[in-house]
Amino acid sequence: MTSAPAITEEQGHPLIGQTLRGTYRILTALDQGGMGLVFEAEHTRLRRRVAVKVLARHLTGDTQALARFNREAEIISQLEHPHIVQILDFDTTEQGEPYIVMELLKGESLSERLERDGCLPIADAARIAHQAASGLFAAHQASIVHRDLKPANIFLTSLPGQGQVVKLLDFGISKRVGVGRSLTGEFDVLGTPDYMAPEQALGKAASVDHRGDQYALAVIAFEMLSGQTPFAGDDVMEVLQKVVGAPAPPIERFAPHVSPQVGSVLKRGLEKDPAARYPTVLDFALAFSSACDSSLPTPASDALGSAHTVPASGPTSPAPPMQPSPPAVLPVAERLKTGAQKRSASNRFANASTMVGSASLQDIPESLQRARQALGLGDLNLAVAYAESAIRLAESFDTLEAQLLVDSESMLIDHIFETRIGSLQQRLSVVGTPSNLDSRVSPEQAFLLSRLDGGASVDEVLDLSPLSRRDTLRQLLALMRDGLIAIGEGRASDKLKVE
Repeated sequence: MTSAPAITEEQGHPLIGQTLRGTYRILTALDQGGMGLVFEAEHTRLRRRVAVKVLARHLTGDTQALARFNREAEIISQLEHPHIVQILDFDTTEQGEPYIVMELLKGESLSERLERDGCLPIADAARIAHQAASGLFAAHQASIVHRDLKPANIFLTSLPGQGQVVKLLDFGISKRVGVGRSLTGEFDVLGTPDYMAPEQALGKAASVDHRGDQYALAVIAFEMLSGQTPFAGDDVMEVLQKVVGAPAPPIERFAPHVSPQVGSVLKRGLEKDPAARYPTVLDFALAFSSACDSSLPTPASDALGSAHTVPASGPTSPAPPMQPSPPAVLPVAERLKTGAQKRSASNRFANASTMVGSASLQDIPESLQRARQALGLGDLNLAVAYAESAIRLAESFDTLEAQLLVDSESMLIDHIFETRIGSLQQRLSVVGTPSNLDSRVSPEQAFLLSRLDGGASVDEVLDLSPLSRRDTLRQLLALMRDGLIAIGEGRASDKLKVE
């Protein structure tokens, strides 16, 4: 789905200009790979642009290639995750060529960016590894191993309110762990040599599991920081021999700007023995991000360095019941506390009067960046905590510059709050009686509670609230955390409480 030179109708490709099954009008070619072509097309009734991947004509008679292509459609359609490309349809052309209809992505692959820039800033490398790990973890939870993770299959696109977003592509040689039927033999070698795990390079395809994908992501992380993969060679066999037998070189040799902690994390991710790697790909990504923090020369030094010690919650949907974020994951907020006992959840970050003396304006964009990373990993509780921390910092400074730093990411903050609350059509109800609520709520919260008398949907509260959308969502989240409002009829299991 890259911006490859287009193949025009005049150049003779028979599909350009055709309408597949009366629905998808092929406009132009986007990319060409070993399995076939990817076209940009338009849904003729919805007027929506989509990507159509068509199996190469010479492979339509290849039973294994056809089965892998069909399985890619089946597997990706089951992985509804924000960091995995979405499948919309699957069919065959009038000539019998199978095709997959996918969401159309605008942007570039990680391989294109690396080819252009050589290597990436440390913060970018950590963010891309985080989001890729989030998508891989969702696949692994479904017992699916990618087996061909490489920069060409990591697509960088942009979404409103989220900035640059990773989408994983090409699950064509993936496999289901524990499923008897296999399209690969015990000693098949599949994948790209530079990114193969040793067990995969040895041809033990049947034994490759989620730890093989972790190894590939570690290679990609190494490449993002240094501009090269750990093992290079003049031919495929030399590369494979090094992958299997040579120790991974320390990244500090090629990227002296990174910290020793980064080298330690990558060394573990690149272990020859799968059992010596991290338990999950998310564990690797969290350790990598935390190590990258120690390499970043920021004015606030370790302002947010421990954020990644909290286990991620995995896929983003459905959202789990809200729990309070442990204080240890919010060093910015902790620095701002007065030492008094915790206030209610809506005010637990700190007394605003002490914020300015112990924090800097730089902490605001850093908190928002952490919120974006947590959102990418599917940890909505942590994303909300960082977004609220940034808002409180801006309020404590009470300057136009601070407010602009928050407003510049208003779409991100609203998206985090809305995603954490869930469906805006769900109904909310008050838990408790006015006599035991009055001392626990602010005037703004008291107004929102009055709108919920008898129950109301989130959308209805947003329409009736005199506050901004962001502030209304923020106050609703605070009331949920305090256990003062609940979803639906107020069943105990639906209450969103705090410590």
